[in-house]
Amino acid sequence: MRTTTGLLTAALGAMIAATMPATAQQMGKTVIRTSATKPYRFRHSRLAVPTVLDGIPRTSVEALGADELDVYARYERGNDMITVYVYRQVSGAVPVWFDRARHSVETRTDLFGTVTPAMAPAAFTPPGQTTPSGLIGAWSITKPPYRGTALALLPLGEWLVKVRYSSSTLDGAGVAARMPAVLAALDWPKNVATGPAAQPIADCATPLTFPTTAQPVRDEQALTSAAITGGLFASLLAKATPEPAATSVLWCRDPAPARVGGVYRANAATDAYLLAFTDSGRGASVAPDAMGVLLDEKAPPRWSVSLDDLGATTSYPPMTALPRPDQVIAALEGPALSRTSTWGKKRQVDVNSAMVGSGK
Repeated sequence: MRTTTGLLTAALGAMIAATMPATAQQMGKTVIRTSATKPYRFRHSRLAVPTVLDGIPRTSVEALGADELDVYARYERGNDMITVYVYRQVSGAVPVWFDRARHSVETRTDLFGTVTPAMAPAAFTPPGQTTPSGLIGAWSITKPPYRGTALALLPLGEWLVKVRYSSSTLDGAGVAARMPAVLAALDWPKNVATGPAAQPIADCATPLTFPTTAQPVRDEQALTSAAITGGLFASLLAKATPEPAATSVLWCRDPAPARVGGVYRANAATDAYLLAFTDSGRGASVAPDAMGVLLDEKAPPRWSVSLDDLGATTSYPPMTALPRPDQVIAALEGPALSRTSTWGKKRQVDVNSAMVGSGK
């Protein structure tokens, strides 16, 4: 496997660009052929989108990246726009990715001007489900051409569905009032397991503490072990049956600064976190190296670092202690140890021989 700084930087750029408008979405974009007179059913999630949504015609159906793991339908009428995104859930949960979407709206003053919440983020029960597993929010904005925008995010089996509605005539409250009809107009697949109850993200009660001693592991034998076990662990997780809704975790937002994305902790963990990039479902996971401990009880504690993309997990050199977010980003910009495919019939693990000794 060949992994270079340039390739990793490009991959990170693609992840960040995945939910950006206009030219940024040109990267890796494929237009999907559809009928102008019939609904289109997404291949994997089986969600179908109509030709017209809330009086706005469908203008395109597109995919970002390979295998249609990140797809969206666009509706446009003048400056009014609805976009229905469907992408695979590989890490985090609805509250995490909704919070990243909220952040992107509330901090983009260059695009939206003054942003005022018109509907505080709240849980709702998606069509066909029995628990309030989705989150919805709306904002009024001052920079033309838009007056209001609303966002809904919900689970659909192993997929996430995000609906964004921006209007040039309705303020935030007006767009929020239209969202139930928009969601109801989509053709949802039958017999989908209900998702876990969701609630808006809150700040963690106690911030993470990052040791000053955290450094990348340099030992060749440890890197070889991490490359192999990291790939196998990712493969096992990809094959695992999803946890039932009753075992869902409570996520909180940590204030740790990061050059890209935000830091989120499951059940207020003090030794692990997810560095979530935008709201596209991609992120970097940091956690104690449990596989390494199982193989060698005498090994010193180490923290694994992995990049979770929609179709693959990439492992990087572990750290000697819990790393700061900027240290994680620096690791992602360097050479990887292994890459494991997590989608499709094959679960291939590619090891970077240049990092584990045999290539030296």
